[in-house]
Amino acid sequence: MIKCYIQYERLEALREKLFELGVPGISVVDAKGIGKPMSQLKSDSDLKVPQFHPRVEISIVLETEAVDEVVDMIVKTLHTGSLGDGKIFVLPVEQAIRVRTGERGKQALY
Repeated sequence: MIKCYIQYERLEALREKLFELGVPGISVVDAKGIGKPMSQLKSDSDLKVPQFHPRVEISIVLETEAVDEVVDMIVKTLHTGSLGDGKIFVLPVEQAIRVRTGERGKQALY
């Protein structure tokens, strides 16, 4: 599973690229986050309390063989070099089950 947190403005561009690659589906959830560690926000005289920023959480479940290609495309699509470009996490998935049909494993993804 690929989970990524991105800026709203980049969602449509990423959606288009994901489906061009043949990603079987994506889930999108509204999220808020603080991405900069507190230790980096301290100045000499005061502590700046970070504010939440609106983000989009995207989840994609794929076959292991496709993960690197999709992650590389996500990075290429989202990268601006500025703070807030996003974060990507890759997690193992133990099982996938399509409730409607009972299909399991790779069959449940497509």
